[in-house]
Amino acid sequence: MNINMHVLLDELRDLNPQSYLNDSIDLTIRSIAVFDKTSDDFSADTLYLATTSALAACEGKLENVNLIAVGLFDPDFAKRNRCNIICFNDSLTPVEIAGHIFGIQKKYDDWNNKLLSAMIAKKPMKNLFDIALEEIHNPMMLIGPLNTLILAAGVIPESCTDTIWRELLAEGYLSYEHPLYSEFLKMVEKKYSEQQPFIVKFPMHNYTYLIGNIFQSGKRCGALQLIEVNQPFSLGQITLVAHFKSILEQAIKTIPDLQILSSNSNAFVYQLLNHIYVRESIIINCLQSKGWKVFDEFFCLNFMQNKMQKDDIFLKIIMQELSRVFPAAIILDYKDGVVVILRHTDFAFDREHLKGKLSLFVKKFFLTIGVSSVFYDFKNLKRHYDECSLAIKYGLDQDHTVSIHFFDDHVFRHLSRFIFVENGKNQFIHTKVELLHQYDLKNDTELAKTLLTYFQFGQNKSLAAEKMHLHRNTLTYRLNIIKNLVGIDCSNRNMDENEIFHIMLSCKFLEYML
Repeated sequence: MNINMHVLLDELRDLNPQSYLNDSIDLTIRSIAVFDKTSDDFSADTLYLATTSALAACEGKLENVNLIAVGLFDPDFAKRNRCNIICFNDSLTPVEIAGHIFGIQKKYDDWNNKLLSAMIAKKPMKNLFDIALEEIHNPMMLIGPLNTLILAAGVIPESCTDTIWRELLAEGYLSYEHPLYSEFLKMVEKKYSEQQPFIVKFPMHNYTYLIGNIFQSGKRCGALQLIEVNQPFSLGQITLVAHFKSILEQAIKTIPDLQILSSNSNAFVYQLLNHIYVRESIIINCLQSKGWKVFDEFFCLNFMQNKMQKDDIFLKIIMQELSRVFPAAIILDYKDGVVVILRHTDFAFDREHLKGKLSLFVKKFFLTIGVSSVFYDFKNLKRHYDECSLAIKYGLDQDHTVSIHFFDDHVFRHLSRFIFVENGKNQFIHTKVELLHQYDLKNDTELAKTLLTYFQFGQNKSLAAEKMHLHRNTLTYRLNIIKNLVGIDCSNRNMDENEIFHIMLSCKFLEYML
């Protein structure tokens, strides 16, 4: 790597230099040369070795020039000429200083090569952080775009009790209830597009933070965060963090466990949701990065805000909470809501267990949630996202006080509307069931429901009566009325199974047409 003046100053501190450097971390050194006082052309990325007496002959020609000097340091000279200078007393010669600089350059070249080798070999990201900590001595965290902890590296002192670090380490995410959260969010939002690492110091708190935003395709996808406990944050350290940040941005594209930070990691999901064709090979590769397969079992959830509370920050908070409750899920914002895709093997689809988890979000965020049926082909995601929306629509039509809606509860309602709109009711409904249905409407009876329940329980009168909370004799009475009204003889054990199926479907569809 190309070192800069601030890194050199940190490394040469033991030699007691004096310095005057501007506060940019772009003071990059690509070569070293002996200062020539007769020259009129100095390169901004070359480090010149000089004596302070030789510099005096070039007054007015040294703007932005990087210098290592031996002799009496004159800060006024540096200010007037706006040059960057590290100066040593006469006990060191330029040759000795050059030896130190070459040693420093080799040290950081070796460090950079180790980082690049680990990245090329697709080593786990922990390996990258272990190498980085050889020269970046404060503990580090890699934070996801929703303030979730991806990785912590280095020793975190127990004294960090008043910091956001303690909660991140304990919970894996930063709660919006933390007293520092709003301050931290304001600071990050303010510097959201900042490419260079920046220092944050909160009033009334003991620790200073260094934050480097991570970008992919121009979009922030997370942050590298350090806490000042082992070594002060100098511009040299900020330079090293900036370099490591650039390594991480390259590594995100190649190291599997860094894919979570890729701004494009869910791009294929957005395309599927928008009914845009995606090659199966792309879907396979993207799912494989999560350890999933295209033909695993999945289900989709849609978390919708109510119309009065639509807010992007609110959505981020919901997504943060969801990532904690469903850590293995795909979570993304879509059409003013949040879509969650779960794999069946990561979260067994037990309805009551799932409702228990979802009810926390209903109470906390006042959401309406639709849950799709289980599906077996990720390429059909759009269809099952639509199921979530239909579940919410049908569920609210049925009972607007309920907030969690399962598509499986509304399959027949959806089918009946689809079939009857396309073909007309009379082409599908069994004529005798239609007559029975008309009789029920006119006389406020439940003969069609009784008929359906009787066949659902295998023509067992006792079980059907128990299901409907009737006496067995009452059920028998109703079945006799059905026989006399429309001619369906329920006592006939040899009734054609296709006709029984037609009768049952007709009863079910008519139930959802009410």
